[in-house]
Order: sequence, then C-alpha cells, then structure tokens
Amino acid sequence: MIYPPVTKEEALKYRYCRWAGQPNGVIYMSRYCAYEVYDMGRGGLFHQCGRKPGHGPEQLYCKQHSKKLSRT
Repeated sequence: MIYPPVTKEEALKYRYCRWAGQPNGVIYMSRYCAYEVYDMGRGGLFHQCGRKPGHGPEQLYCKQHSKKLSRT
C-alpha cells in the first residue's frame, strides 16, 4: 500500500479489491484493519487485512501493520 489511509474519512473513501470485473471494489469495513494486503492466490488481488484494528492512527490498523506505518 503506497498511501495508507490515516483518517477515518480517508478509509471510508478507499476501495479494496478493484479489478475489471468489479471496478467499484469493496468498501472499507471498520471491524478489520485498514491496511491493504496482497492475496497470494491465483487472482493476485489486494484486499483489506482481516485482523482486528485498534492500533496506529485513529485506531484503524492491527498491531502488525501499525508497526509498518511507524517506519514510514
């Protein structure tokens, strides 16, 4: 993820899993971490991390991805 959302408003505007068959993507779900992760499956799409949030800016990220944000 090049520019991860920092505020709740940015997260609500962001769309995950965009591709030609689903150009609008999937909306942000607040019960999951806001970081976009790569799906190692056949499609190779990016989707929302499935971990529980509660860390990082505005409590949007899981513990693992909040550490990645602090490095940048």
